[in-house]
Amino acid sequence: MKFSITSVLGAASTAILLALSSVQVSALPTNPIAGSVTLEKRDIESLNNYDCKLTAAHPRPVVLIHGTAHSVDSWETFAPVLIKRGYCVFGMTYGKYKNIPIFGGLAPIEDNAKEVGDFINNVLAKMKVSQVDVVGHSQGGILARYWIKYLDGAGKVYRHVGISPINHGTTLSGIITLGKAVGLWDPLQSSFDSVAPSLYQMMTNSTFMQKLNAGGDTVPGVIFSTIATKYDEVVTPWETCYQTGSGVTNVLLQDLCAASLNEHLLITESKVVLQFVLNQLDPSTAKTANCLSEILL
Repeated sequence: MKFSITSVLGAASTAILLALSSVQVSALPTNPIAGSVTLEKRDIESLNNYDCKLTAAHPRPVVLIHGTAHSVDSWETFAPVLIKRGYCVFGMTYGKYKNIPIFGGLAPIEDNAKEVGDFINNVLAKMKVSQVDVVGHSQGGILARYWIKYLDGAGKVYRHVGISPINHGTTLSGIITLGKAVGLWDPLQSSFDSVAPSLYQMMTNSTFMQKLNAGGDTVPGVIFSTIATKYDEVVTPWETCYQTGSGVTNVLLQDLCAASLNEHLLITESKVVLQFVLNQLDPSTAKTANCLSEILL
């Protein structure tokens, strides 16, 4: 079995988290707000602005949901453009686990989905609307799906845009397949679970993935769209990002721009992907998403 350099680099965040399992969690800095629903403005100006005015052109808040081992700051390319275009944009860092600093998306996925759902409910209440549009990357592309299907999110999402979403789990570029073959993968679970329980839940055919997709990977009433990259080394095979169902839009980044080399971790830096997202959020003002998007946006 062959592993490319990009495969190894793409698994770097997983390796870092595994290394953290050897650190005494009690020795890490305490995060007093871990697990709470909080507003994070930080470096993205006008994010989580409850004074933002919804309009006929943009009648729903847009909620951005980051991926595993990321934070709300991963939207530093997308959020300012959406805000400048008149969207009311919201986001938070979810899924902080124990006292591990910086990284989000580590807690059990069910807990992450509830935390994100509570955040969205807060946005709905304060903005006085009944629905939001969701844009999610990686794990962030499945949390609203779980919230809609199993918690209290039914009817609260109008559009759902997934960016390299881990809709059907991953083999992690074959690393998991190899690990299982040599009998190393399952014994490592306790180490992973001590720092990031969500990781094993995102493996292909995990109990969580089977539950998430039971009865189909879409729900009625939500407009789903997905963009994937063929250079994805985290969600593999990359085709598993796609959803099946009536009205679903599935697009490959390299079909829009063959020169795009963005892989899983950097796909949220792509202006081509950003134009795709803009087109999904408002089809009436859609512009062609192609290589020129990197210059024009």
